[in-house]
Amino acid sequence: MTLSDDEIAQIKSILIALRAIKVRDIDKALVILSKAERLTQFRQSGGMEY
Repeated sequence: MTLSDDEIAQIKSILIALRAIKVRDIDKALVILSKAERLTQFRQSGGMEY
């Protein structure tokens, strides 16, 4: 497989951006998404949990 110069530049940019993301930030985002998912499920179930 051969990559063009543009494709190599795009992959490099993505890898640099990913390297800048901190694990703590990812963990916070996962917690927020998890809470939102539970809230959605709660609302869809009629808002009653026992």
